[in-house]
Amino acid sequence: MHARGRYGTTRLVLVGTLLGGLLTMSAAAQEHPLPAGTPLPRGAQVMEPYDAVGIAERMAEVRNGLPNIMLTGYWPPTNEMLRQFSTNPAQNPGGWVGENWEGRGYNIYAFFPEFPGGLGKGEGDFEVDYQDTSYDFWYFTDVVQPIAIMTFGRAGDDYYWEIELRQRNLLESAWFNDYLAPYKPTPAPPDDTVPPNYARWSSLPASTIAANVNAAGLGITAFVDTTGYAGAFLCEYVAYHGVWYQSLYQDPFDPRWTLAAGHIHVGGLISVPNATLAAEISVRTVIESLDSQRLNPGDLNCDWSVDFGDINPFVLRLSNPTAYQEEFPRCLDANGDINFDGTVDFGDINPFVALLVGRM
Repeated sequence: MHARGRYGTTRLVLVGTLLGGLLTMSAAAQEHPLPAGTPLPRGAQVMEPYDAVGIAERMAEVRNGLPNIMLTGYWPPTNEMLRQFSTNPAQNPGGWVGENWEGRGYNIYAFFPEFPGGLGKGEGDFEVDYQDTSYDFWYFTDVVQPIAIMTFGRAGDDYYWEIELRQRNLLESAWFNDYLAPYKPTPAPPDDTVPPNYARWSSLPASTIAANVNAAGLGITAFVDTTGYAGAFLCEYVAYHGVWYQSLYQDPFDPRWTLAAGHIHVGGLISVPNATLAAEISVRTVIESLDSQRLNPGDLNCDWSVDFGDINPFVLRLSNPTAYQEEFPRCLDANGDINFDGTVDFGDINPFVALLVGRM
């Protein structure tokens, strides 16, 4: 017993040492302003961000009734790793892959700046500028009405995939200057519904994202920042906007119900291909979490109860699945699979009636 206790103590010391190293990594990985014109890292493209067709018009062409996930990026590799999810042909000439991505039942939209003049403020959507970022954020969330928001930003020169837990509503003096006057957020603090320095928490499945990225063998060290914050620059600013938005629409009865939001710092030394794979893994992990939260068999109108209000939506789902998705985009199609056979069909009618009778 004494020996086992001694070795247990040794293990605790080793674990403590490793955790201490992670905390040091966390502090070192926070973003800071880069000099304007800093050369683009390897793998980054020089592209112009402008296109005549706006996001509202491009989204109107989809209209598939599926819920949307919104991604944002800043400096490379974050803009490059999200490029496939941009609907802007000037930024993504390869074509948007986000419609019903991988058949998972979600549309993925990404927004990010370009850096034709080198790193710095950038041009286009989500420039590294407080006022531009806030304007773009509220505009795009109004158009996209996301069920989840994932914001990404470049960290230090490392290989870290740092999932931030907390982001603060900072006073003006606490923010780093950006590149264009006014150099601080306006207003500051940005959110007047809570006190200055108030911290809002991520609702992403942070530990699962870290585990899944680490398991992919990409040479990336993924971890959850449990003690620090998101950096007091544009990353923390957009990160706060994301979790702030989620707090406004966290009611399942709200048509804009938003289940998750959070921020990930991406190491600047991660290659674009590996960052792209890690981003895809992170999005898949969030989708799995969303599905688990949305799944409620028999709840066809997504009001988190199974009652007579679900009858007409159930009939609509049986008769016209496309119209059902368009009318109830926040609902999971599997909610109609009452007998759990993997399809929604006439075989679900009797189980659905039994659910209603059992809850009368």
